[in-house]
Amino acid sequence: MNIEKFIGIRHKFNGRSFDGADCIGLCHLFYTEHNYPQVWDDGKPITENWHNEKLRLLRFLRKNFTPTDNINDLQYGDIVLFDIDGDVHLGIYLHYGKILAMQVPVCEGVSESTIYSKLFWQPYFYKGFLREKGV
Repeated sequence: MNIEKFIGIRHKFNGRSFDGADCIGLCHLFYTEHNYPQVWDDGKPITENWHNEKLRLLRFLRKNFTPTDNINDLQYGDIVLFDIDGDVHLGIYLHYGKILAMQVPVCEGVSESTIYSKLFWQPYFYKGFLREKGV
């Protein structure tokens, strides 16, 4: 899969396409393009700051993925949750310590999806979430 097509997507609240996405929308788009079956909706209304409701996001991720505290467990397509000064961010683990995520700090219409090295995100690592493999 050509990862380059996921780079440079502008941040758009509640977006889920190459025309604009937020962090969860970027994960949704990545999974859709890779044919990974995954629901990215917890059934509750999406508010502008819902991604900063850490407990809600954690409940969703724990219900739909296998949590891990070990960065070395991460494989292609797994989800990385990192927290920078109270702002929660999601990324998709690619390989060799790299993740695909929205630029931090996130700014609607300005920030773009990018690839971060482990040197950037590891100090802020909160938890990893392993996707179900083989589906």
